[in-house]
Amino acid sequence: MRIGIIATVAAAVSLAGCGQSVQRPSDAATPSRPGDCIETRCVAAYQQENAPYWTDQHQRFCPSSVLLEAWGTEPEGAYSVAFRNGQFSKTGLNGASMKALPAGLMNAALAELVYYSFTAGAGFEPTKMTAIDPARIEGQRYEAFELANAGADRTVTLYKNADTGLIELVQIAEAKGCRWMARSYNPRYQDRLQRMIPRKIDIFDIQQGLSAKKLLIQFDYIEVQ
Repeated sequence: MRIGIIATVAAAVSLAGCGQSVQRPSDAATPSRPGDCIETRCVAAYQQENAPYWTDQHQRFCPSSVLLEAWGTEPEGAYSVAFRNGQFSKTGLNGASMKALPAGLMNAALAELVYYSFTAGAGFEPTKMTAIDPARIEGQRYEAFELANAGADRTVTLYKNADTGLIELVQIAEAKGCRWMARSYNPRYQDRLQRMIPRKIDIFDIQQGLSAKKLLIQFDYIEVQ
């Protein structure tokens, strides 16, 4: 449900480039054991020129099957999206309703970025990572890894803090499109999973370089189960 106000379509933070009763994805549709999945509810703030667009969103992460499902309800209707092993699908909020919202609230590149930022930030590291040259980003030393199974025409790079051992940054770059970086932070211990789970993710546009990065979206995870 929307808890803020959208200003104009033109102010949708440049995300657009990169049925009315859609329900929560069913457990039967997820090919994972119940213990593999992390259910969350977050407040998403899509930054705009006049004011942020605030909305409530549910996200489910299943690391064993490389799956992210996200769903929610807006005044224009309900929607659900899925990212599974590099493949993206979306249901609901078609046509004019979709265009009235920032990127329909989720697109393929954003779904992949959020999935790896949350799961890798929680210590569920992808199985197929190739080490590349380390990097220094904003004064911090990072080990860097590229994913072998990123989506078509996209490169995904994960950065592990050399001091803390945590994957804090994930970058996605499309051959002809976006160049975004996600920072996961504010980890808290989750009893069921027995690990630290990031409670916030910031998404930045770094097309013009890190020194000129622009905040696009903030996800604040208020429930993690």
